[in-house]
Amino acid sequence: MKIVKKINNIVFSIEKLLAILLAIGLLVSLAAGVFFRYVLKSPLFWSDELAIFCLIWITFIGGSLSLKEKASPSITILTDLVPIKYKKYVQALSHIILLVFVAYILYLAIVWISMPSILVQTSTAMNIPKIYFYFSIPVSFVFSVFHVLANIIIDFSDSEQEESLQ
Repeated sequence: MKIVKKINNIVFSIEKLLAILLAIGLLVSLAAGVFFRYVLKSPLFWSDELAIFCLIWITFIGGSLSLKEKASPSITILTDLVPIKYKKYVQALSHIILLVFVAYILYLAIVWISMPSILVQTSTAMNIPKIYFYFSIPVSFVFSVFHVLANIIIDFSDSEQEESLQ
């Protein structure tokens, strides 16, 4: 249980670091683009593309971060109506449904990325393989699967500890 929490926190720290670095890259790219275009009168043709790709990575990593923090929006009508002793089962069911969804999207992303047509695409302005940018999807969904599994394990172990104390 402690190991799961520790690994979950390490993955979370890696995600936060990635998000910070990507946000810095986004900011520097956009600022350089504006500076070169309006001050030096020589626009950078790649700065907007880099900013877009940083934003895409930040979006997917942020989604995974929100799953770890349990900050994603939810509708609690059903859980509010359920008696307290059954809430953990409803929450577990919602976690399992989320896990199936995230795992399915991960599977689709892997199938999509492994297509030969995807492997040969290059970006327009920077002329680098787009696969580096497409990797944001499976990477973030691997993190998401891990966070949802960790949430299930942590929730059940915490509820078992609460029951043993009563």
